[in-house]
Amino acid sequence: MAEPTRRVMLAATVAAAAGSLGLAGCKGIAALGPIPKLSPDVVSLEHAIAAEELMVATYRAAAEQLAAGGQAHRLSAAVTAIQAEHQAHLARLRARLVLPPRLAKAKLRGARLSPLPTDSVGILGALVADERDAVTRLTHQLVAAPPALAQLMASIAASEAAHVVYLRRAGSA
Repeated sequence: MAEPTRRVMLAATVAAAAGSLGLAGCKGIAALGPIPKLSPDVVSLEHAIAAEELMVATYRAAAEQLAAGGQAHRLSAAVTAIQAEHQAHLARLRARLVLPPRLAKAKLRGARLSPLPTDSVGILGALVADERDAVTRLTHQLVAAPPALAQLMASIAASEAAHVVYLRRAGSA
């Protein structure tokens, strides 16, 4: 008599396992219990990402508005340079976010973009206020963040504070 092949043995094993699971009333992954909530660290990181996404969008809108109005070339160049830095911050934050497959496809929800003032002085004031708010928000999040994330957030907060100085200098020239 010929001995069964590995394929035949594997098929028989799978069939037996499937049959016993069916008889046991297997509920699939639901049998493991409710899906755990995201950790506070992940939630904090998601909030930082959403805020940085909003900052990138704000700077993009400001750069477009300044360019369209032909206003303050030096200020427009500063806004474009800072936007690039915010995109780099966003990339660094996103690189730290590792989500399970069920959540990886979900789009993070951020705040809505507020309309910017129409003049360059108003735009400058709005950007400076946003940068100050970012510094405050990030420094408050440092306390609860794990060390590596706290270090990144502190670095970004310092950069945001430097942006305030850079914008003021660009606006005064």
